[in-house]
Amino acid sequence: MSQSINLKEIERKANLYHGDGLIDIAIGLGILLAGIAAIFGWTAFGGIYVVLLLPALRSAKKSITVPRMRHIDFTPKAQWKLKLVIVTVALSVAVLFTLGLVVFTRNEALPSWLTAWLREYAGVVSPALLVGLGWLIVLATGVKRLYAYTALAVIAFASGYWFNLEFPLYFTALGAVILLSGIGVLVQFMRKYAPYRDK
Repeated sequence: MSQSINLKEIERKANLYHGDGLIDIAIGLGILLAGIAAIFGWTAFGGIYVVLLLPALRSAKKSITVPRMRHIDFTPKAQWKLKLVIVTVALSVAVLFTLGLVVFTRNEALPSWLTAWLREYAGVVSPALLVGLGWLIVLATGVKRLYAYTALAVIAFASGYWFNLEFPLYFTALGAVILLSGIGVLVQFMRKYAPYRDK
């Protein structure tokens, strides 16, 4: 019984631990897939790819991070903060997705002037909202390297707008950079901590 409770505690800590690079990989892969979906016109399925990443992330945590958590001195932060941000991010993504459908399918649910304004400035409004969501994730997790990703996103969006680049292209490139960075963190994590094996 105590071993079962201990395992649950280890899994809980593993889900809140971000030194393994898996959150970087999930964010990078989500952005990359959304960018590729936009390039090929699969935007209707873009949200599905991102949602599928959540169970994949939990599975990766269980197989990669959990066996190594006994080697790591880690005390998770208050969970209420993380849960609050997760709910906020999920609701924000749902609102953004619905708003995008309304605006770009020429639905008449919004006033015509607002729809026209959102279409015209979508290249500025959407990145600004995404960067805001990124800051929420940073505040919830406390992972300092995510600040660098957020700054990189601001530079990418500003450069894309300034040089009139296609949004899906630099969005995909941003996802690829974050994904590669996360893979690098994961490799270092796996080299530093060997899986724990019961004797």
